[in-house]
This record gives sequence, C-alpha cells and structure tokens, in this order.
Amino acid sequence: MSIKTIVMTGGSSGIGAATSKLFLDDGNKVISLDVKDPLGEVTSHIACDLAEPNSIAEALESLPEERIDVLLNIAGVPGTLDPSKVMEVNFLGLQSLTDTMEGRISEGGAIVNVASIAGFNWMKNISRIKELISLKVHSEKVALCDSLNMNGDTAYAFSKECVVFYTMHLAGVLQARGIRCNSVSPGPVATPLLPEFKAQTAAGQIDWLISEIGRPAEPEEIANVIHFLASDKASYVNGRDIIIDGGLSSGLATGSINKTDSPAYQESRLNKE
Repeated sequence: MSIKTIVMTGGSSGIGAATSKLFLDDGNKVISLDVKDPLGEVTSHIACDLAEPNSIAEALESLPEERIDVLLNIAGVPGTLDPSKVMEVNFLGLQSLTDTMEGRISEGGAIVNVASIAGFNWMKNISRIKELISLKVHSEKVALCDSLNMNGDTAYAFSKECVVFYTMHLAGVLQARGIRCNSVSPGPVATPLLPEFKAQTAAGQIDWLISEIGRPAEPEEIANVIHFLASDKASYVNGRDIIIDGGLSSGLATGSINKTDSPAYQESRLNKE
C-alpha cells in the first residue's frame, strides 16, 4: 500500500480527528488546515480560517510542494452563528479552497466533502445553487448570499445543499483526470458541536430525531465512510452523496417516523395559526 498525502480541513476535533486517526493508522500523511490547533494527531498543521479568503490563500501557499492524493473538506460551523459566517465557512470557503487545490490533486485522487441531511432538499434550490457556484468573484458570491435574507438555520441548510450539488458538479469536471468527488451527509453526531445544533433548530427537535433512531452517530462511524470513499476500495464511487443517519431520512420519507410528531412541525403549525 502506497503512502498517501491527505489535506484535511476541520481536523481539530469530532469527525475530523476521528478521520485523521484512520489515515494515520494506515501509515499515511495528514496535513491539517484549521482555524484551531488540532486536538487529535496529525502529521502537520497549517492555520487556516475558511471565512477569510486571504487566510485560505496563505494556507495554500504554506502547503509543502508535493503530490496531494486526497482532499477532505470536513470543517463546518452550526447555524447558531451569523448567516454570512455560516455560508463563508460551510460553502464559500470550501469551494474556494477546493477550486484552488484541485490542480494539485494527483490523477486517481479523491475529494470527500462533509454535507448534512439538512441539505437533503437541494433540488428545490438548484437554480440558486448553480448561480452561486458559477460566480467567480468572492464579493459577488457574498452579495448573493446576503440577498437571500437567511437566518442561521436556513443558511446552514442552504450551505449544505450547495455542498451536495457542488460535489456532483465537481465529479463531472474532474472525471477526465480520474479524481473522484463524493460527499457524506450525517444526521446528528455526538461531537462537541451537538449542543449548538440543538440550539439552532426548534426546541427539542434534535433530541426528538435522536430518540427516533435510538442514538446519535459516533464520529468514528462517519469517519469510516469518509475513509472508504477516499480509498481505492471506492474506485467506482463518484459524484454521490452518502447519507449516514441511522435510518432517519428513510424513516421520514416512508412514514415509519411520523414527522408531524416533531417539535419543528408543531412549531410551524402554531406559527401558521
């Protein structure tokens, strides 16, 4: 097995730290790009704030001059933050970093992005997502996001919808070079950010979702799928979003989980009355 060089955002804790461990255990090299110092083990760390284009550019200039085999975009922030910050980190920064780095990823390499089940309804916003992705100037992207007048929760969902579609778009762009692009969409995960996600939604909504599937995912359970998608074992998996939610989405879609019982649904009914 050849040693691979992995560049990873969001390695400071949670899913990122669990993913880094898997790659290091295989003898690979993991370079962390994050605004925080990593709590888990990595090969090297470069400070990078995805909300700041200049920070992204400086971080990329600091990358060692060597082949990059895998890019893992794991960093993300919850919808309790300002909507502009949510969009900057969760999508605009991710796209900027990826578009700039893609030329350095070796043929046969892989990109894995972390989306969310919150991005499940991306088809409903496809025209807006396409418009955002097509813009070349950062200030124009920010202006478009600001024009949508989103709150933190809706910005979070939209940012993840963008990640899902962008992943599929990128898969087509990079297919000629043999670079595979996939995303994963977790449901609730037992990370330090889980309380923030609970605060982001209707009171009790996340706890209700967790009760319906029995427990939140452990970071390692998400990391295992990321590790697979970035490996040669997933050589024919491309342009897909893999939902990892313990059956939550399928339950809501088929009715085995009754969404009308959810706090979010009840709150929306009260707001309409």
